[in-house]
Amino acid sequence: MEARDVIPHGHCARALAVLEASESDLRRTARRFSLCVDDADDAFQRAVEILLTKAPDREPAALTAWMQVVTRREALAVRRVRERLLLASRDDASDPLGELLCERPGPVEHAERRDRVADAARALAALKPDERLAMVLQAHGYSYAEICELCQWTYTKVNRCLAEGRARLRSLEA
Repeated sequence: MEARDVIPHGHCARALAVLEASESDLRRTARRFSLCVDDADDAFQRAVEILLTKAPDREPAALTAWMQVVTRREALAVRRVRERLLLASRDDASDPLGELLCERPGPVEHAERRDRVADAARALAALKPDERLAMVLQAHGYSYAEICELCQWTYTKVNRCLAEGRARLRSLEA
């Protein structure tokens, strides 16, 4: 039996419209109430299953609000299961599950990360455009030869841009 045999066509169309319009908001809600990204994905998936099978016949705005509540509840349910596993694994030091646990950064870690990102953005803005381009391409995994080909530069220019860019970044750190 397929999903279209169980779910009325109009219901499925409304569900897809709600998902299309508010998927990012629903995922954000799941992340807010979950301990990690994997748990948030699980909660979002469970919420979509509920939307497709049990959603009430409502207007799109009301259905979106209903989905927010369902997503929050599913995220909290997944979180409770994860917390029980955390407590159980802390009691038994030989439990390998402890290595698989995901940690959610706190507000201090978020603030520190924001500061590091802002500092990095300021440092990159201080570089010359060619240095910045070469540094960004190398950070994305491009080799010297690929940077030469993409930018139509010589190997010497790529090497100089990267060396001078690194030196400028080091001087900004000091």
